[in-house]
Parts: sequence; structure tokens; C-alpha cells
Amino acid sequence: MTVPSTRPRRQRFHLVEGMVLIAGIAVSFWLFTPALRENFLGEGQPRGINLLASPLAFLPIVIVLGGLSWVGVPLLLIERARRRRDPAWGEGRILWFATGSASWLLWPPIIARRATGSNINGVSEVCYIYGTPLMALYVIWALWAGGRLRRNRRRRLVRRSWRERFGLILGALWACTGLYLLAWIYAGDWRR
Repeated sequence: MTVPSTRPRRQRFHLVEGMVLIAGIAVSFWLFTPALRENFLGEGQPRGINLLASPLAFLPIVIVLGGLSWVGVPLLLIERARRRRDPAWGEGRILWFATGSASWLLWPPIIARRATGSNINGVSEVCYIYGTPLMALYVIWALWAGGRLRRNRRRRLVRRSWRERFGLILGALWACTGLYLLAWIYAGDWRR
């Protein structure tokens, strides 16, 4: 008789999960198409809060990262429901779930405006575009300050599941975007 291992099994990346990630990016681009048209192609007159106040490359990066984060919440919750014996989430899953939660909490008003054809940038859109990168920066900073992202812990990254690694990479990309945004905000405030 074999004794079951207490170590969690390492999950592998499946094609269906890759398709879900691509679908998340597609939904995100559909959702933010009016903002892209307004900011890059100059179609229509900007109304409401102007998202163009930030650098042009910022919005597409947030759109791609947002689509990847959005699908993380259902993927992680389904995984959690299937594997009740797994230990608590690691840093990567927490980062992925936190950034995905920002999508799930702030996208409903954006979707409602998009469905009605309104081209006005709402507060939820501004909070998502600017708040999520900064939130990821704060969480990464807190994990690092708390000793959760030290060198010896990073070496164990290879033994982690793909979701854990992907969440860490996604969180790092969000944090880099947040750092870029923070530098842009500082530069704008110090110029005045």
C-alpha cells in the first residue's frame, strides 16, 4: 500500500487554459476598443475623463494584462474547488487573484456602458486603468518587504505550478506598469 504524498501535485498547462487566456485578452480588447479608438486613432471627441493624459503605450499594456488577469479568478476558484487538500495559495496565485478581482469588480459598469454604446469614460474605467497597476506595485512591494520574494524563495519557482509562476510573472508585469505610471505621475506633479 502506498502512502499518499502530502506535497501538492504540480499542475501542467493545458491547451484549454491557453484558449481561456486568449479569450480573456479578446474580451478586454472588445471592452476598451472605444478608448483605443479615441486615444490612438483620434475618432470622436474625448468626453468625460481623458484617458489620453497618460502615455500612449500604457493603455494597450493594461488591456492585455487586464484580459489575462480577468480569467484568473474563475481558473483559480475552479482549481481550488477541485483540489480542496492543496495548501494555501502562494504569492503568484494571490497576485493573479488580486489583479483579476480588480477586473471583476470594476468591469461591470464599463461593460454596461459599452453595451449601450456610450463613449464616455467613467470613473470605474479610470480607477481600473490607473489603480490596478498601482495596486500590483503595492502588493509586490509588501511581499518583498515581508520576505516573501527573497532570492532563496525565487529559486523554488521551478518547482511551482504554472499558475503560481504565471501569477508571479503577471504580478511583476503589472508592478512594472505601476512603476512606470508612478514615475509618470511624479514627473507630471513636479513639472507644475
